[in-house]
Amino acid sequence: MLAVCAGLTGCATNPVTHQREFVLMSEDQEVALGRRLHPQILEEMGRYPDEALQAYVRRVGERLARVCDRPGLIYRFTVVDTDDVNAFALPGGYIYITRGLLAYLDSEAELAAVLGHEIGHVAARHAVRQYTTATTVGLLGAVIAGRTGVRGAGDLARVITTAIVRGYGREHELEADRLGARYLARAGYPPEAMLEVLR
Repeated sequence: MLAVCAGLTGCATNPVTHQREFVLMSEDQEVALGRRLHPQILEEMGRYPDEALQAYVRRVGERLARVCDRPGLIYRFTVVDTDDVNAFALPGGYIYITRGLLAYLDSEAELAAVLGHEIGHVAARHAVRQYTTATTVGLLGAVIAGRTGVRGAGDLARVITTAIVRGYGREHELEADRLGARYLARAGYPPEAMLEVLR
């Protein structure tokens, strides 16, 4: 088991903080995980059928993505068909906003603030960091329990998806707010829109 742990470890430079950090997922793996989870989100929540609205949200999101700290990543923006008031991002640039949240927004700048916040989570690799923590805790638990094999990559994917949809910890949320405001300014939106959305 310890050999497995040693084989999984790695350091990468965070594109936002420029600090080396311990992560268990390359960018290619991050994108692959998002690609794998995307159909599950659509199956659970449904894709909102208004194509004009989908295109509008995509245009606003792409404007922000071009000026973020990971502009080389392909971002995908989807309006999901639920009354829940929420937005979230999967690893690898898959960003979702609910029909319910869109109903509360008063301007394009507020939409940009929501999307900028979610882009901030992706840029800072918050999901990857959560995945690393969950995996490390799971591996340590397996070692303590005396297990000899690692199981449940699918279980870990479900855990991380649930955690992402429910939200990150305060530190990551505040960092995403700061990054979102930065991206708003870079894209020509008023950064104060972030404060309006947070009220």
